[in-house]
Amino acid sequence: MGSNEQALLDWLGGQKGAMLSLLEDIVNIDGGSYDKAGVDKVGVRIRKFLEEQGIACETIANEDFGDALRATVGGPSNSAIMLLGHRDTVFPKGEPTRRPFRIENGMAYGPGVADMKAGLVMNAFVLAALQKFGGARRRRWSGLFTSDEEIGSPACRPIIEAEARRARAVFNSEPGRPSGNVVSGRKGGVFMKMEVAGKAAHSGWQLRRGDQRH
Repeated sequence: MGSNEQALLDWLGGQKGAMLSLLEDIVNIDGGSYDKAGVDKVGVRIRKFLEEQGIACETIANEDFGDALRATVGGPSNSAIMLLGHRDTVFPKGEPTRRPFRIENGMAYGPGVADMKAGLVMNAFVLAALQKFGGARRRRWSGLFTSDEEIGSPACRPIIEAEARRARAVFNSEPGRPSGNVVSGRKGGVFMKMEVAGKAAHSGWQLRRGDQRH
């Protein structure tokens, strides 16, 4: 390991207080998938941190869901390494007021603290370290902070796909296993609309009265 790499790791190791401060800020912001204003506010806070580190950022606007945020460290490259994460949560409006960020017995609590705002903080600080210590001289690094993963990424899916095609590798900072193991695959999801025609009947005691067409 070279001196730059060690300096990068040493710097990250000393950033716990700053990491927790950023985590507290974004956990205490409402950010349900359909709360565009809240999800965008999380993005503004992350962008503020990144730009303070001298990292170039770009907002990809969306009218219906939260905007996507792209951050870039290093020069142009067709084989970047991408750090991926989503800003939205599954919680209803007002949840951060009911359960604000707190640390208890060495554990952090709050809506979205694990899935996946701690991961966003990790990605942001890795990008900051690369920017600070020149770790991206040979290759471009990008950070993509999306807005609608919890509902299947209806707006951000094409953005993710376009970014991933240009990437040599993609690392998503969703929670790993309780053992600390890295997750190498996730389940998929299918969203569909169906139309059913026929005569309704109770499946227990009126089955034969129902329309048996499929």
